[in-house]
Order: sequence, then C-alpha cells, then structure tokens
Amino acid sequence: MRLFNIRLLLLLCFGLLVSAVAESRIYVVDVQLKPTAKDDYYYVDLLRLILNASKAPDEVIDIHFYGEKISQARWVAAIEKDEGNNVLWTMTNAEREKAMRPIRVPIYKGLMGYRALVIRKDDEKRFAKVKTKEDLMAFTFGQGLHWPDTAILRKNQFRILEAVTKESLYKMSAARRFDMFPRGVIEILTEDDFIRQQNLMVEPRLILHYQADMYFFVNKNNTELAERLEKGWDIIQRNGEFDKLFYNTDRIMYALNFLKQPGHTIIELDNPFLPEDTPLAKPGYWLDINALR
Repeated sequence: MRLFNIRLLLLLCFGLLVSAVAESRIYVVDVQLKPTAKDDYYYVDLLRLILNASKAPDEVIDIHFYGEKISQARWVAAIEKDEGNNVLWTMTNAEREKAMRPIRVPIYKGLMGYRALVIRKDDEKRFAKVKTKEDLMAFTFGQGLHWPDTAILRKNQFRILEAVTKESLYKMSAARRFDMFPRGVIEILTEDDFIRQQNLMVEPRLILHYQADMYFFVNKNNTELAERLEKGWDIIQRNGEFDKLFYNTDRIMYALNFLKQPGHTIIELDNPFLPEDTPLAKPGYWLDINALR
C-alpha cells in the first residue's frame, strides 16, 4: 500500500509538471548568429536578463539564432521589413534609428566610443610621435564597409580604406594596405588571436574617443517587444543585475583595466551622427572614464 501511494504521488507530481509546461507560453525572440566565443554570449545573456525581468509568470523565453552569417547591413534591412520578434545589437547612429526602433540604453556604458589602435609592430616608433588629431592625418585607417565608425572617422577628415569583414582588415593591415585599425577597447581581448597571428600589436598610448555605443534594436512597429525591453532594462538596472553582468565580463574588465593604465593620450573626435535623442545625461547610463584613472 505504501509503495502504491508513493507511485500515485509521483504520477500526480508528473501530471502537474506536464500541465504546468503545457500551460506555459513560449515567447520566441530571433537574434543574430549563435556566438562562438565565451564573451560573445554577453549580448545574449544581457538580452535574456532583460526579457526574463519583464516576462509574465507563465512565459518561457526562447532565443533563436539565425543559422547563416550575414552582414549588419542585411540585418538592418531585415528588421526594417520584418515586424516579428527580431532583435539586433549594433552601434547606433541617426540612420539606424530612422530604420529601426532603438532601445536607448547603452549596452557598454559608452565604452564602444573608446578605440585602441592596432598597428604593425615595426611602426611603433612612428606612432610614438603622435600627440594630436592633426598628427594622425598622416596615417591611413582601415575600417569596415557600412560600419558607423567609418562615417565618423571620415567626417573627422581621416583617410579610410574599407573592407567587408574584420578578418580581411587584419590581413590587410599586416599587408601594409593601411597604417592602423581602430578597435573598441571592449573588442581587443576577443580579437587577440587575430592580432598575434598577423604579427600586429595594440599601440599602448593612443586612444581615440567619440561619444558612441551600442543599443538593442527592433522593428519600428513592434511596440510590444520594444516596451518589454525598455521595462526589462529598467528592472535590471535598478536591481543591480546589469552591473553584475557588466563588471564580471572578461572583455569589459580588460577594457577598464586598459583605460586605467597611466600615460594614455586620448584624442577626442566629433560624432556628428549621434542622434539628438541620445540620453547623454541619464544617470548611470555612461561611465565616467576620468573616475577610473
């Protein structure tokens, strides 16, 4: 009899579990290609935090990855046309905010606007003489086609050579097609293999800076998803979950330590493509780099 009761209890528990799963609503969000490196999951982990913070009690969040690697330009075009639950993370500018709806919370607290210079090792002495923006005019920059940074650098009157992928740009740098390849300080750690394979180095002293960062974007007409993301962002900022993820991500810890190093020359550039609605004065949104040093 006791064994029968135990089995009955187990069957009841299983039935309740099946019922609970059956009653759950699956909320699907489609994103870019599945990450291949540990730190590339930062965007997915952050998005999951946001969605879980704003989900209904009976919802289960399911993030789907697009199976084919496509350019950012194609992703922007796809989200502009498709009103489904597609989410793109990318650097903001006025053009992208016209094409898509931005969730105006900077994913990297402004760190994306701090750019280190990847150069050839035998050019280190040339760059050691650079002190001003005008000194950099003598050099050629490598940049990606359709990248917002490319337009910013060109507007600051630098000479630019473009390619489609960062892999191509690293090879072109090693082949002396241009002099330097600016990379976000949050990108250096995860691209260390490219740098070493091409016998390149990060210039230790010079940093370019312009006001910029990445947002999550959705289709302009997907109000429900946009409001859910905005609500979730607010929750994880107030409860500290965002800062916990942010300050425990390897690439971000590396970037902060890099910026803390003494002796940097920070060259300020204009970003005329920054939208007027950028929440520059929002408390807690942007890091004060001077406070780190």
